[in-house]
This record gives sequence, structure tokens and C-alpha cells, in this order.
Amino acid sequence: MERLYSWVALTALSVVILAALVDQLPASRRGGQENYAIATASISLIFGFLLTLGHVVDSLGNLIIGNVIESALATIVMGLWVVAIAFIQNPQNDIATTNTGTAEIILYANLYFFSWLTFLVAVYIVGTSFQDVFRFGPKFSQWVLLLTASVVLMSTSISVKEEICSNDNAPMTCDRTQYAIAVGAIGMVIAFLAVVASIMDKMGRTMEIGATLLSTILYFFGVIFLTSASGPASSLGNMYFSVWGGCFASFALLVGVLFPNAGRSSQQSSGGGNDNVGNTLEEDNI
Repeated sequence: MERLYSWVALTALSVVILAALVDQLPASRRGGQENYAIATASISLIFGFLLTLGHVVDSLGNLIIGNVIESALATIVMGLWVVAIAFIQNPQNDIATTNTGTAEIILYANLYFFSWLTFLVAVYIVGTSFQDVFRFGPKFSQWVLLLTASVVLMSTSISVKEEICSNDNAPMTCDRTQYAIAVGAIGMVIAFLAVVASIMDKMGRTMEIGATLLSTILYFFGVIFLTSASGPASSLGNMYFSVWGGCFASFALLVGVLFPNAGRSSQQSSGGGNDNVGNTLEEDNI
């Protein structure tokens, strides 16, 4: 039942994004990318409703919930959204965002925010279902999120680089856009290798510390350089959210690998305190 709310959220978000796409993209304006985005939202809605129904109807749930079928359907949805989010959020397509020459701005708030939410919910469902079905580690979802943030940061930076760097009055913004491309590319490679290593259960502690430390340093300076007044991510947009998302994901992974027993220690301390109270009560009764 843990993923019931996630599938319900995916269904509801798909309805919103489908309506926003149809509203923003009349038939005369639709091309291959626009039709793909609408088809993705429709498939996401169908799969979300089917899996939601599976949590309510036992006979259906026994077939598709908590097994390879649910993981496969979740993977299909996420895979479709990986491409759709690139089409919807590409400033050159003028669907959810556009580029003014020096910064990226949001054109349609519903398309922008709800397409991101739908995609992130799909990523979360894949991570949790893979953990349950294939017994992947708890950090699998965090690495997938870091991979997603890196892909978005790199692709968005590449799409706006030419227009930004053609502006002679913004040389520093151009340099920082190139840094964003480098951060996205390196972060993507690190996260992809970590995802593969997690799947194969080959992620050693030394490798994990090195990967998370490098990613954290790159994204930390990325936040400083890219979101400053002269950076390409100074306003709300894909670059802004992706660099902050990559920074938070990297930091969470780094803290997790440096202090793996922090949560357990507090729980054990609480448990130990309860045991001591219990022992004291037993002694008093005697």
C-alpha cells in the first residue's frame, strides 16, 4: 500500500499536465515533439489509473502490484517522461519555458511545475518499486534523482549556450553556462556509474565517498556561480532547480556515506532507554 498514494498522485498530475498541454498546444501548432508529450501524459494517466485500481481491487492487485509487472510499468512511464520532459522544458520549443538571451524564463507555470512533479513522482515510484522487487539499496532513488538533475542541467545549458554566448555583453554568463555543462556532464557520468554499481551491488565505500564528494563539490560551486546575479540560473527555471536539486541530492548522499549509522544510533539509544525503564520496573515489581 506504500505506493498507492504515489500512483494516485501520478494519475492526478497526469490529468493536469494533459489538460495543460492540450490548452497550450492547439492542433495547428503540434509537431512530433508536442504529440509525443501529449501521448506520454495519456499513457502516464492510463498506467497510473490501472495501478491505483490494482491497490483497490485485490484480484487485479495480485497480478500487477509488488512484482516485476509494476516495476516494468513504472519504468516505462519514467522512460517516456525522461524524453517528454526534455521536449516540454526545452526553452527553444517555447512550450513551458523560453530564453530571453541572458536568462531562462517560465512561460506556462502549470506546464512547467506539473510536468516536473509528474516526472519526479515517476522517478520515485521506480526507485521504491525496484527496492522492493529487486532488493536494491535505499540510496538507489537518490542516485537516480542526481542522474536526473545532471541530465536536465546539462541539456538545458547546452540549449541556451549559443544564445547566451552570442551576447557580447555577458561574457561571464557564457563562462558560467559552460561550467554548468561540465557539472551536468560529470554529474551524469558519476550518477550513472553509481546506479549501475548499485544494481550490481558493487558500490564500495571508498568509491562511494569519492563519487559523492566530487559531486557535492561541483554542485556546491555550481549553486554559487550559476544562481548569482551574473549566472545563467539567476531566475527560476530548469537550470535553477536542477543545480539546487543536484546539490541537495549530492549532499544527502555524502552525509549518508560519511555517517551511515547516525539514524540507527539514535534509534538504538531510544530503544536502550526503553529497555532500561523496563528493567527498572521489573526490579521494582520483584
